[in-house]
Amino acid sequence: MIRVSSTRRGLGRLRRDESGSIIIFSLFVMVIMLVVGGLGVDTMRVEAKRNHLQSTLDRAVLAAADLQQSLDPETVVRDHFAKAGLSDALQEVEVINTLNSRTVRASAQMPVPATFLRLAGIDTMPAPAAGSATESVSDIEIGLVLDVSGSMGSNNRLTRLKSAGAEFIDTMFASVLPENLSISIVPYSTQVNLGRDLGRQYGLLGGHDYSYCVDLPPTAYLTTAQLPVGLIQAGHFEANTNSGSYGSMQNDSPVCRTEAGFQVLPWSNDRTALKNKIAGLTAQGWTSIEMGVNWGAALLDPSARTVLNGMIGLGRAPGDFAGWPRDFLHPEGMKVLVVMTDGANTRDYRLRPPYNQNILSDVWLDGTDDYYVLAAPGQFFRAKDRTFTILPRGRQLSWTELFNRMSVGEHAHHLRYLQASNQAVKNQWNAIIETTWTAEKDLRTKAICAAARANGIVVFTIGFEVDAHAAGVMADCASSPSHFYRVEGLEIASAFTSIATQINALRLIQ
Repeated sequence: MIRVSSTRRGLGRLRRDESGSIIIFSLFVMVIMLVVGGLGVDTMRVEAKRNHLQSTLDRAVLAAADLQQSLDPETVVRDHFAKAGLSDALQEVEVINTLNSRTVRASAQMPVPATFLRLAGIDTMPAPAAGSATESVSDIEIGLVLDVSGSMGSNNRLTRLKSAGAEFIDTMFASVLPENLSISIVPYSTQVNLGRDLGRQYGLLGGHDYSYCVDLPPTAYLTTAQLPVGLIQAGHFEANTNSGSYGSMQNDSPVCRTEAGFQVLPWSNDRTALKNKIAGLTAQGWTSIEMGVNWGAALLDPSARTVLNGMIGLGRAPGDFAGWPRDFLHPEGMKVLVVMTDGANTRDYRLRPPYNQNILSDVWLDGTDDYYVLAAPGQFFRAKDRTFTILPRGRQLSWTELFNRMSVGEHAHHLRYLQASNQAVKNQWNAIIETTWTAEKDLRTKAICAAARANGIVVFTIGFEVDAHAAGVMADCASSPSHFYRVEGLEIASAFTSIATQINALRLIQ
C-alpha cells in the first residue's frame, strides 16, 4: 500500500511540473521563425532570378517583333536567351505574322535552388517569366510645312532648317518602310505654289501658266478639305508699289514665287527627292502661316484622293499610294502636320477681279517697252514718251501678260499716273490689290489648325527664333503644349529629331 501511494504522489507531482514546457514551445517557435525567415530569403533570391529572366525575355520579344529586322523571330528570341546563358529556361516561342503586324510571345521558367526552405522539404522554387510584343505597320502621312519667307535668309536660319529637315527625313526612313510613308513638303512665304501638275489636278481656274497659287476664300480655313473643283488661280503679279525707272520695269518678285524649289512636293516616299527639295529652298517674301497649314492639311485630307490618283497617272506620285490619303482615324494609319515658322503672320496680296483673270486689258505693247493705254474713248496714252495718239500700235495684252512684265506699282505710275500726274488715278489703280493683314491671318491659322486637330491630325509646331506673339499662335495651333517647340539657333535640329522620335513612338502604339 505504501508503494502505491508513493507512486501516485510521484505521478501527481509530474503532472504539476511545467518547468520543461517553455523549452519545447521555444523550439517550435524557432523552427517556425527559421522557416519564415528562410522563405523570405529564398523568395528574394527567386525574385532576383525572375527579374533577370523577365528582362531577358522582354528584350528578346521586342527585338524579334521589330519589322525592320529580317531574321527569323524565333531565332532572335533563342539567341537572346543563349547569350544570357538562359537557353534551358526558355519554354515556348510563338510568332504571329499578319499583313501589317508581327506579334511574338514567349514563356520561360527556371528552378532556383532553395536554401532555408530545405528544412521544410522544399528543394527548389520556380522563377517564371512571360511576355509578348507587337509591332504593327501604321501608314504615316506627313505634311511638312516650312517657312521660307525673307527673314529665313538671315541669321543662318535657312541653312539650319535645311540640315534639320534632312535629318528629319533620314530619321523617318530609318524607322518606316517607304511603302508605308508619305511626306508632302509645303514651302510657304506670301503664298503657296502648288506647281503646274498639282495645280491642274486641283482644277485651277485662271488660265495662265506663270505660277500656280490659289486665291482661297476665308471659309476655306474652316475645313481641311480642298475639293479639286473651281479653285481660283491667283494672279501672277508683283505687289511692289515702287515706280522704278521706265526702262527697268519687270516682275522680279512675284507674290506667287515661280522657282522650282518653292513649289509643293506632294506625296513622296523618295528619300533623295525629299532631301533635295529641302536643300533647294530659298528665302523670299512675307509670311502666311495659314496658307502653309491649309495646304499641308489639304494633302492629308481624304478628299485629295482623286488628285493623288491623277498625280499617280502622271507618274508624279508612287503607285503604292493608290487609295491614299487614308480616311481620317484609319485604324492602320496616322496623319501628322509639322509646321515651322520663324516669325508672325505678316501680309498677303491678291488681285481683285477682273485683274486676276487672263482676259484682255486696255494696254497694247509694241516691241518690248512701248506701251499704249486707253485713256479715253478714241484716245491712247503712249507711256514711253508721255504723248497721246488716236490709235495704239502692237498687240493687246491680257492682264496676266501685263503684270508678268511689271509690278502693279510700276503699272500705276508709268501707265496711269503720268497721264496727268493725277494722284487719284494712281490710287485708283493701286486699289486693284486686296491685302490681308496679320490679325485676319492669325484667325485663319487658328481655324485651320483646329479643323486639322478635329480630324485626328497630330499637329507639331516649331517657333524658330520667334517673338511672343508668334509663339502664342504656334502654341495654339499645336495638338498640345508638348507638341510645340520654341527653339533658338541649333536647337531646331533637336526639335525635328524629337518630333520624328515621337511620330515613330505613336506609330508603334497605334
